[in-house]
Amino acid sequence: MATCTETLPVVTVAPMATPAPTTMGRQLLGGATNPAEEERWRLQERMPPSVSLNLIYLLLILLVLNVEIVVPTADQYAKRLGASESFSGLVIALTPFFQGIIGVPLNYVMLSRNVSMKSIIIIMVAGSVVGNVLYALAGLMHSKVAILASRTMIGICQCQLAGPIYIARAVGVKKRTKVMFLYSTMSAVAFFGAPLIASLLEIFVKELRIEDLVLDSDTIPGWFMAALYFVYMLLIVFLFEDPVDAPQSPASAASASDAAGEKPTESLWRPGFLICLVASFVSPMTTTMCIVFFVKLAEKVWDLSVSATGLWLAGAMVVVAVMSFLSSFVTPYVEDRRGLLFSSLLACISATLTFHLGHEWTTASITIFVVGFLLMQSCSGVVKNYGYALAPKIVAPHLKDAAGTVNMIVLQLGRGTGAQLGAVMNATSFAASQVGSYMLLAILVSIFSNQLKTHAKAL
Repeated sequence: MATCTETLPVVTVAPMATPAPTTMGRQLLGGATNPAEEERWRLQERMPPSVSLNLIYLLLILLVLNVEIVVPTADQYAKRLGASESFSGLVIALTPFFQGIIGVPLNYVMLSRNVSMKSIIIIMVAGSVVGNVLYALAGLMHSKVAILASRTMIGICQCQLAGPIYIARAVGVKKRTKVMFLYSTMSAVAFFGAPLIASLLEIFVKELRIEDLVLDSDTIPGWFMAALYFVYMLLIVFLFEDPVDAPQSPASAASASDAAGEKPTESLWRPGFLICLVASFVSPMTTTMCIVFFVKLAEKVWDLSVSATGLWLAGAMVVVAVMSFLSSFVTPYVEDRRGLLFSSLLACISATLTFHLGHEWTTASITIFVVGFLLMQSCSGVVKNYGYALAPKIVAPHLKDAAGTVNMIVLQLGRGTGAQLGAVMNATSFAASQVGSYMLLAILVSIFSNQLKTHAKAL
């Protein structure tokens, strides 16, 4: 009986260690708990306040929506101003291009000078409000310069760097891949929402017969986005909390000290990180290229209206958004580098279905193209998710902000390149570029797979 009584404390103490499985195992065996290791486990599992994280998700929806909502009407708006087809591609491409070459570096400099993320988001969102109003007024001024200036301003003021930096700072490394997948799913939601909203807005103005110089189907996307950004700015002011980075405890401080000691010797520009950059360029490039090319094909070859094209594209992107969301549940079971390789191969195979043979578009050929489009877009989203997640995880902790910044610059340049190429490509060059891009990425990932491992000191 004495023996049974003595064993009771062991049974009752064990459940108290459930937050850390490794700690529980040592306690059951009678070993001592390592406080530093327990603290490290806690940091790797940390999560930010849900309201702030949801506002970061919402920011990505707004940013992508702002780029894509003008796609169905860009060609129509360009013709109204007396511009060419390539001008419509430029209107779409300017926003991500200037976000990449000016907006993202500007945000990084502001962060490095200890400007709070909340302040940066408020400033950038206010600039986006002004840019969208200018876009809406370009029709009234009948000015091609005004429309280009507005899209440039929107690009500079798009604060897309906030998402990856916030997640890298506030989310532990063990949770980061899944959070990045959910974050990237918001992009797919925006790709679905943009053509749907554009179609509904056009139906709205035409049903009410609102067609004047200030408000029509070409300018209403600008007014709509200005209103959304204004409401979002109010939410940020009252609800958003700045992220708290990991090195706050003694254990974390030790890790930070070790990382600081590695600064002279450890480089950001390693093969693994460069592969992440290739993935971050290829995925948005092909995604935007697909959307722009699909709109051109539907309106000019299949003779669909702007609203019908938008509804078709919205329906297609619903499937992509669902696939992107479901893929987040697979992340605990698939290693990041293997997931990147498999998704690249599947995207390459799916892209072969977009090849069009012959001169006529029959029901069968359109169906095959749409199936290939859906599969490739779904796989492309997964590729981008893994590129997002891997970039800050495979570098030293002191380099993760820089890694996120460079990764975001490359992503925006890819998105801008895709918008310009999609406006000028034909069916053959479009399909060939998709297949070639993902084949190259899959080959690079397989060759440099060993360089895509999580950094030993990642938190």
